Amino acid sequence: MLTRQGWIVGIGSAIAAGAGRFFGISEFIVLAVAGLVLIGTAVVWTRTRRVRLRIQRSTQPARVHAGGAARVALTVTNLGGPAPVLLLSDPVTGTLGARLRVGPLLAAERVQATYLLPTERRGRLEIGPADIAVVDPLGLAQLSIGTGPQTTLVVYPATQTLVPPRLARGPEPLGVAADVHTLQRIGEDFYALRDYTAGDDVRRVHWPSTARLGRPMVREDEVPRRSRVTVLLDTRSATLDPERFELAVSAAASVVLACASRHDPLRLLTVAGADTGFVTSGEGLAQMFDHLAEVSTSGTGTLRGTLAAATSASTGALVVVLGGASLEATRDAESIAAATSRSSALTVIRVRAPDARLPTGGRRWVDITSSADLEACWAAAQAETMPT
Repeated sequence: MLTRQGWIVGIGSAIAAGAGRFFGISEFIVLAVAGLVLIGTAVVWTRTRRVRLRIQRSTQPARVHAGGAARVALTVTNLGGPAPVLLLSDPVTGTLGARLRVGPLLAAERVQATYLLPTERRGRLEIGPADIAVVDPLGLAQLSIGTGPQTTLVVYPATQTLVPPRLARGPEPLGVAADVHTLQRIGEDFYALRDYTAGDDVRRVHWPSTARLGRPMVREDEVPRRSRVTVLLDTRSATLDPERFELAVSAAASVVLACASRHDPLRLLTVAGADTGFVTSGEGLAQMFDHLAEVSTSGTGTLRGTLAAATSASTGALVVVLGGASLEATRDAESIAAATSRSSALTVIRVRAPDARLPTGGRRWVDITSSADLEACWAAAQAETMPT
């Protein structure tokens, strides 16, 4: 196929030929013929090239938060004889893609080209498959000779650095208390002694007590039970416009990241019905962020029903990221009030427009209009003394 320059030469030659015949100027005819000869030579030249290449791609990193730096590295290896100038096109979702020109390659020569990816918005970027074409020396014609692999970059929501949420205190079923402990054979602090039983680690034998009582005694330690945190994200299209929804997703991701830093078991719920279950780290946490990277608004689900599901079992602390549409604000406040009676560690982040007139929230409500508000407002809410 012709390149842009090839089309320009071809159209120019056609115009010159028409003008030459109309005005009877032979020089225009000669110019037109010369242009067509150049195009024909370029097409024949590209079709006779025998090039064998291997294309490899890597993204660094494979996952990134919105606004972070992500780079694609394309490695082209010549597997045959000398290769001419190559044109490499790499499509990227939502953009025009990357177009790179690779100079002539000797046999077995390898060259690497890099470019930056757009990461301003969360989501999944499909990269490739890359297309590589031979270009003649004059840049008039090109011939596709193969494609490369396809990869994916997951762009997570932008996050703020938050302190982990305050945890519930007191017994179940409303949440695992921050000050409740469990007995384990290996722990942090001494708790009690008990008689030795078959299978106990002899290293746990408390020898002074064994000598005093005349029978083997084993020490038990206490370790804090890790409290669980549920993050509920409002996905109703009626309460969040696209801009506010992005802010809500970012707030939810920030809370998840803060809890992950404390190694809390985490659960993500959405009003649309998604439920990740409780995860701690590793692949489960990555899947939670993958869901946040692609979550969208929906017309299904109710806040009251989702809150009931979130508080029906022992969930520990509960963080609700809520839309601030005035039409739903009163009913949402009533639903939150009902849930507050079932959870002593509930925090609400309400994303609202700057000019929205909404009912006054509770003591642990955080109203934000931009990402700049989140860190300070959240810290102030978590500094509040929790009920015991």
